Amino acid sequence: MADVAGLLASAIVTQVGAKLGTVIGDQVSMLCCFEDDMVYMKETLETIGATLEDAEKRSIKEKEVQLWLKRLKNAAFDISDMIHEFQPDSKQTGGKITEFFSCLDIASKITIANKMKNMRDQLKKIKEDHRDFQFVPYQGIYNEHQFTDRETTSKVNKADILGRDKERKGAIASLSASNNQENATILPIFGLGGIGKTTLAQLVFSDIHFKDYDHRIWVYVSQVFDLGKIGNTIISQVLKEGGHIGLSKEFIYQRLHELLDDKKTLIILDDLWETNDSQLNELKLMLNVSSKTKVLVTTRNEEIANRIGTVTPCRLSPLNNDICWDIIKKNTKFESREDKQQLQKIGQVIASKCGGVPLAAQALGFMLSRMDLKKWEEVSNSDIWNEPFPENSVLPSLKLTYIAMPPNLRLCFAYCAMFPRGFTIAKYNLIHQWIALDFVKPSNVFSDIQNAEKYVEQLLGMSFLQPSKLPTTDWKQSGFTMHDLVYDLARSVMGEELIVYNANNVRSMGDRKYCRYAIFTNCSNPLKISTILPPKLRALFFHDSRKLDLQSGAFSSAKYLRVLDLTESSIGMLPSSIGHLKQMRFLIAPGMNNRRFPCSITGLLELKYLNLSGSSRFSAIPASIGKLVCLKHLDLSGCTKLAKMPKSLGNLRKLLHLDLSSCSSLKRIPGATCNLTCLQYLNLSRCSNLQRLPQDLGSLEELQYFSISACSKIVELPVSFRKLTNLVHLDLSRCSFVMPEVLGGFTNLKFLNLSGSLNNKGQAGENIDYISTLTKLEHLDLSWNSIPSLPISIGNLKRLHTLDVSGCACLSSLPGTIGSIASLELLLVNGCSSHLKNYIRQSGLKCNPFPHLMVCPNNDDSGSNLHELEDRNPSELQISCLEKIRIRGEASGIELCNKENLSKLTLHWAMETTFRTIEDKDVLGELVPPKGLKHLELRGYSSTGFPNWFMEISYYLPFLVYVELEDLPRCSDLPPFGQLPNLKGLYLLRLRSIKKISGDFCGGNRAFPQLTSLTLGDMQGLEEWNTTYCGHDGTEDFMFPSLVELKIYNCPKLRLKPCPPTFRNWNITDCDEVLNSGEEGENFSHYDSHAVRTNLVVQGSYCGNWRLLHHLPTLQRLGFDCLYRMTSLPQSLRQLASLRFLVLHKCNNLSSLPEWISDIKSLEDLEIVGCDMIKSIPSSIQQLTKLKNLRILDCSELERWCAESEENRMKLAHIKHVFYSLYWKYNYNRTTDETKHYGCNKH
Repeated sequence: MADVAGLLASAIVTQVGAKLGTVIGDQVSMLCCFEDDMVYMKETLETIGATLEDAEKRSIKEKEVQLWLKRLKNAAFDISDMIHEFQPDSKQTGGKITEFFSCLDIASKITIANKMKNMRDQLKKIKEDHRDFQFVPYQGIYNEHQFTDRETTSKVNKADILGRDKERKGAIASLSASNNQENATILPIFGLGGIGKTTLAQLVFSDIHFKDYDHRIWVYVSQVFDLGKIGNTIISQVLKEGGHIGLSKEFIYQRLHELLDDKKTLIILDDLWETNDSQLNELKLMLNVSSKTKVLVTTRNEEIANRIGTVTPCRLSPLNNDICWDIIKKNTKFESREDKQQLQKIGQVIASKCGGVPLAAQALGFMLSRMDLKKWEEVSNSDIWNEPFPENSVLPSLKLTYIAMPPNLRLCFAYCAMFPRGFTIAKYNLIHQWIALDFVKPSNVFSDIQNAEKYVEQLLGMSFLQPSKLPTTDWKQSGFTMHDLVYDLARSVMGEELIVYNANNVRSMGDRKYCRYAIFTNCSNPLKISTILPPKLRALFFHDSRKLDLQSGAFSSAKYLRVLDLTESSIGMLPSSIGHLKQMRFLIAPGMNNRRFPCSITGLLELKYLNLSGSSRFSAIPASIGKLVCLKHLDLSGCTKLAKMPKSLGNLRKLLHLDLSSCSSLKRIPGATCNLTCLQYLNLSRCSNLQRLPQDLGSLEELQYFSISACSKIVELPVSFRKLTNLVHLDLSRCSFVMPEVLGGFTNLKFLNLSGSLNNKGQAGENIDYISTLTKLEHLDLSWNSIPSLPISIGNLKRLHTLDVSGCACLSSLPGTIGSIASLELLLVNGCSSHLKNYIRQSGLKCNPFPHLMVCPNNDDSGSNLHELEDRNPSELQISCLEKIRIRGEASGIELCNKENLSKLTLHWAMETTFRTIEDKDVLGELVPPKGLKHLELRGYSSTGFPNWFMEISYYLPFLVYVELEDLPRCSDLPPFGQLPNLKGLYLLRLRSIKKISGDFCGGNRAFPQLTSLTLGDMQGLEEWNTTYCGHDGTEDFMFPSLVELKIYNCPKLRLKPCPPTFRNWNITDCDEVLNSGEEGENFSHYDSHAVRTNLVVQGSYCGNWRLLHHLPTLQRLGFDCLYRMTSLPQSLRQLASLRFLVLHKCNNLSSLPEWISDIKSLEDLEIVGCDMIKSIPSSIQQLTKLKNLRILDCSELERWCAESEENRMKLAHIKHVFYSLYWKYNYNRTTDETKHYGCNKH
C-alpha cells in the first residue's frame, strides 16, 4: 500500500502556520528584518496549504508527491522548533517576543538570522517543486466541514462478534473432541487482520466449558517471536509471580512439565507471526506437556496455521455484506435519515468494499454519519478502493476515514502510536499530552480540555479508540485501547517521526534525524540516554522500565522536549538536567523514591501538567514551586509524608486542577490557595490530619469538583463555603462537622455524597429538606446515616438516577414521591432493615433494588432467583444466602465474569446454616468476577480450600484495591494476596483456622507493593506472623513495605517474628502476646534501622515485660487506652528516644507516674484522661525541658493536686500549656480564647 506518513503534512502545516501568525502579531516588525522572514514563511505555508488536499490525494499513487510531502512536513517541524527555541520565558519577559529580542546580544541575533535564512531557502525549494506539481485546490471529501458538531457517543457496539457464535462452538468442539489423544491439542484460528480472531479467542477463553480447568493462560506473542519469553510467561502466570530473564530452554521445558503435567490447561497464543519451521517445531515441542493441554493459536497466516496445528485449523471468514451494511446503518443512524432511500444503494456498495471486516464497517459508518448524498458518492468512488491491498497492511477503509479527519484530529490520532501496542491509555493523560504538543485547535468558546474531549468522542465514534475493559495505571481515569489494525495505521502515519528503542536490542534504534517522538523500553540498567536521544525529540515515553536509572545529564541535549511520561517506570530521582528542558509542558513521574522534591522541576517555566502522585517520601514542597506560573494541573495525591504546602502555591493563578488526596500528614492548606481563582478541581479526600480549611475558600468561585471525604479532623466549614455555587460534584462523606443548610443553595450539583456525615452531635438527621432544592442532582449518597425518613420533597429530584441509602438502619420506609422519579435507575439498600426491603418489594417502586440479591430457591426445586442477575450489569453487587443454591452450574449461568461495569462484589453465605446442597467452593468456583474488579468481600464461606481462580487471584483480578475476608471458619490457608499489584486495603476477620501468616502469603517477590491498610481481627487461632520474607536477592524484606494503617485486635495467641512490621499508625487491642513479641537478646537493629514506625495505640491488652517496645526506637506517639490491669508504666518506655506524645486514657489502676519519666527527654505532649488513681506528678517532670503541653481531664485527685498549692504549680511552671477541667476554678493567667475553646484553665 502507498505510504501514509505524508498524510500528516497538512495537519502540521496548519498548526505551524497558526503559530507563525501569533508570532507576527507580537510586533516582531520592530526587529531587523525578522518580520519579513516570518511573513514569507507564513504566506508560503498558506499557499501550499491551499492545495494540500489535492497533494495528499495524489500521494496515494505518486511516489514523488509522497517524498515532497515528507520534506514539507519536516520543514514545518523545523520552523516550529525554531519559533519555540527563541520563545521567551513567560515569567521573565511576560511572553513578549519584542522584549525578548531586545535583550539578545549581536551573536545571538546573527544565529537567529542565519536560521531564518536557511528556513527561507528550504521553503523556497519546496515552493518551486509545489509549482511544478501543479496542484489544484481540492474540495472533495477531505475537508473539515464534515466534522461539524453533531451528537456523538462514546459507546461502541461490539460488531466484531456478530455472526461468530458458530465459530465459537466449533472451536470449543475441536478442542474438546481430542480428549482421547495422547498429545496436546493445538487449534489454530487464522484470518484477515481485524476480522475478529482475538475476539473469538476471548470468547473461547471465558467460556463456561473451561471454567473448571486448573490453569487458563493468555500469551500475547506479537511479531517478535521469543520462545523463551513465551515459556517464561506461561510459567509466571501459573506461579503468579514475576518472570525471570535468561532461563535456559531445558529449564523452561522441565518446569512446564512439572507444573502442567496431568493438569487441565487452556493456553491462548494470540497473534503468532513466526514462519520459521524450526521455531514452530520448538514451540509445538514445548507446548506438548500432556493430553490435557489445549492450545488455541491466532494468526493472520494460513501457512503458519497449517504448520503449528495438531487439528484442522479454523478459518475465520469475513462477515457478509449484509452484516457490514447493518453495522454501517447503525452507526449512521440510517433509519432516521430523510435521504435514506437515495443512500440505500450507495451504502450497500460501500459495505461491499469493507472486506467483511467489522472494524472497517464501524469506522466508515461513523464517517458517513456526517456526510450528505454527494459525499457518500465521493467515498464510494474514491481511488483508495482501487489500490492493491496486500494482506496485513492498513485497510483502505481505515485510511479513507483517517484522510477525512480535520488536521488537528489527524495529529491527535497519530500521536496515539506513542503508546505500546495493547496499552491501556489513560484519558486525561492523553488529553493533556495533546494540549502540551499544541495539537488541540484553540477556540474562543470552549477550553482546550473541552475541545480535546470532543476529539476523544470522535475517535471513539469511529472506533479508532475503544473503551478499555481494564483500569488504567491511574485508577481515577477511564481508559482506551486501539485495535491492532488502527494501531498499525497510527504507526504508519507517524513514519520516521516515531522510533521505538529497546535497551535489550541496541540495533532497534532507527534514524534519529527526523524523529520527534520516542518510546524507550526495557531500560532497567544504567543508561547513557544523552548519547542516543534524538536531537529534535518532543515527547518521550518510558515503558516496562521498572528500575530506571538516569544520569544527571540525561536530558542535556533534549532542548525541544515537551512531554516526558514515566508512568511505566520506577525512578528514584529525576536527573538535574530536567531543569534544562525549557519547553517542557507535561511531566508525569509517579511514585518517586527520593525524599526531596526535585527542585530542578521548578525551573520548567512552561510546565502545564505535573503529576508526582504516590511519591510517599516527599516531606515538603519548595517555595520555588510558585515559579510555575503556567501550571494548570498539579497532582500530589498519595504523598503521605507531605506535611505542608508552601504559601507560594497561591502564585499558580492558572491552576485548574489540584489533587492532594491521601496526603495523610497534611495539617493545613495555606490561605494563599484561595488566590487560585481559576481552580475547578480540588481533591482533599483522605487528608486525615487536615484540621481546617482556609477562611476565604469561597473565593474559588469557579470550583466544580470538591472533596474532603474522610477529613475527620475538620470541625467546621468556613462561612465563605456558601459562595461555591458552581459546584457540580461535592463529596463530604465521613466528615465530622454538622452539615450546613447552605448546601441547598448549590443548585448546580449533580453529585452529592453525604455518606456517614449526618450522625454528628447536633446534626438533625431528619432535617435534610434542603436536598430537594438540588433539582439537577443525578447521584445522591446518604448511606450509613441515622436518618429516620426521607423528605417527601425528594420527588422534586427529577434527574436523579442513583440513590444510596445503604446502612441507614433507622430508615423503615420511603416517601411515595420517590416512585415519581422516572429517571431513578439504582436504589442501593445494602445493610438496611428488613422492613425497608419489604416495603420496597410491596410498594412496587419502579427502581432497581440491586446491587443486593438474596438467593431464594424456587418451590419446585428448579433453581432460584439467581437468574435475575443475568441481564444486569451493576457497578456494585452483593449476593447473599449463597448456601441456598441447589443446582450445580446455576451460578455460572449469570456470567459474572462478563459484567464489565462491576467494580465492587460481596459474596455472602449464612454461617448459621451448616447444611449445603452444593459445597461453597463449587459455588465460588462458578462466580469468577470480571478482570477489572476493584473491591471484593467474602463472608461466611465454609469450605476448607478455595477454587483455582481464587488461588490465582493476581491473574484473574489484577486490579483489586480492597479485599475483605470475614467469617471463614474452616480455611487454613490464604491465597497469595501479595502478588496483587494494586491492593491497598486487606481485612481478615474471624478466620479461626488460620494459624500462621508467612512467606506463602506473599506469593513471590515484591509482595504487597501498595498495601497501606491491614486489619487482623478476632483471629483466635492465629499464633505466628512472620513479618519478613526472603526477597529476590536473598535478603529479608518487610512483608508490607508501604503500610500506613495496621489494626490487630482480639488475637490472643499471636506473636510477631522476627520483629514488628513497618507501619505509620498501629492499633493493638486485646493482644497480649503481640506486646510480648521479640525474645530477649535478639538483635533486630538491621530491621529496625530501616523501618518507619510512628504512632502506636494499645487498648485492653496487658503483659508483664512489654518486649515489643524495645523494637520501636522511632516511635513518636504512644497511647495506652483502657489498660485496666496496668498498675505502672512499662520500663521499656525509657528507651523510646523519639517519643514526643504520650496519652494515658482510662488506665484506672495506674496509681502513679514514675520518677524515671524524666528519661523520656524527647517528650513534648502528655495527656492523662480518666486515670483516677494518679494523685500527683513526680518532681522529675521538671527535667522534661521539651514538654510543651500537659492535659489532665477527668482525674479528680490529680486535678486537685494541680490546684491546691503553689509548690505543685511551680513544678509545672516550665510547661507552656497546662489544661485541666474547669471543675477546679483556678485561673493562673489570663483566660484566652483557646482556653475557652477547650473549656479549661491555662497555666
